[in-house]
Amino acid sequence: MSFPFEVGVDIVSVTRMREAIERQGKRFLDRIFTKDEQKYCETKRNKYENYAARFAAKEALIKAKGGGKGRFRFRDIEVKRGLHGKPYLSLTSAARKELGIKSNAEFLLTIAHEREFAVATVMMSV
Repeated sequence: MSFPFEVGVDIVSVTRMREAIERQGKRFLDRIFTKDEQKYCETKRNKYENYAARFAAKEALIKAKGGGKGRFRFRDIEVKRGLHGKPYLSLTSAARKELGIKSNAEFLLTIAHEREFAVATVMMSV
């Protein structure tokens, strides 16, 4: 059966994200998050929840494509915010190529977070 879209979901422990950031610091942040993502998260009182939500969004996209870790750089997938704060995904051409995503593909992204967990769902047109 063929569907006109692909879906991916991911959940991230905020505690594990905080521990990874505290243990590895800037090296971890620079490997996973763009400068703009870091700038946004660092301004938030609940910054670890925001980092975890962005990581979940990246993983959800990878899962939607059936991809695996280590095939590309996480920084090549960026969570941005629209005019009214709605999150959306921006991918580099390298990420699109590695994941086999067409240039005209469209994405819907939802993210949520609360103290312990962050979750993201990505729906992508094919």
